[in-house]
Amino acid sequence: MTATSNLRPATWTDTALLLALGTIWGSSFLSIKIAIVDIPPLTLAAGRVSIAALILYIFIRMRGRHLPRDWRLWRKIVPAGLLNSTLPFLLIGWAEQYVDSTFAALLMSAGPLWTLILAHIFTVDDRLNLIKFVGVSTGFIGVIAIILPGSNTGDGAHLYGVLALVLANLCHASSGIVTRRVTELSPDRFGAASMLVGTVVLLPFSLMIDQPWTLQPSSDALMAFLYLALVGSAFSSMLRFHLIFAVGVTFFSQVAYIITVSGVLFGAIFLAEPITAAMIIGMGLIFAGIYVTRLGQKKV
Repeated sequence: MTATSNLRPATWTDTALLLALGTIWGSSFLSIKIAIVDIPPLTLAAGRVSIAALILYIFIRMRGRHLPRDWRLWRKIVPAGLLNSTLPFLLIGWAEQYVDSTFAALLMSAGPLWTLILAHIFTVDDRLNLIKFVGVSTGFIGVIAIILPGSNTGDGAHLYGVLALVLANLCHASSGIVTRRVTELSPDRFGAASMLVGTVVLLPFSLMIDQPWTLQPSSDALMAFLYLALVGSAFSSMLRFHLIFAVGVTFFSQVAYIITVSGVLFGAIFLAEPITAAMIIGMGLIFAGIYVTRLGQKKV
């Protein structure tokens, strides 16, 4: 049976769910910015993955599924889990100590461009062609347009935030390539397993370094943290699984546009973060670049 044998055409309900998912993930940048004031990035990431792992484990058990029991399979899951959620959660939280949430949302929108480059280098079935190259080049001009104004301020902390976001993008892009090797798992089981990887890696360091029981977060920071864990990580994963199972990854991939736009709007509305002309131009170029690269995809 092929991976698409049970797929159906997307309905208006699916579109509404996609909009909801993109809005949730877009609002996560705002929530991180609020939570990071009182909760260190390490503990913020550890808490997110730990709570999400517990909820997703309960979810798969309710569906009669279980975590993988083959340790050879875990050798594939561990790197995929590290790149898919563990490191990006940590890096984005760390970056938002130094950059606006709107800036983070914009820079993370370049993820599909990094994915194309890494896929060209490390795979044989997804190579760059002329159309894709034009799209990637256009998108990265947009990235430069977003980054360049901040680089002229001489603020070293801002540069560290930019580098952390670029690394988070590379992690997400690499995770897509690594995850291709985990063909034995359904998305919901993979989600639970990858969050468990993050818990095992991050939680001990959080307990040793941050000693989270000594923290005194404000009510706003605590609510933002709980939102990230329950809605931005666990619930959003369930929405993601539903859409992938029902209508496939092509329809689902459009969520990237919603994440960026909503992330920028949330930061501007609730935190009064500025939206500059350079940001708007950069976002337009990134979106155009992603669109053009999809024109270069082979029809199958």
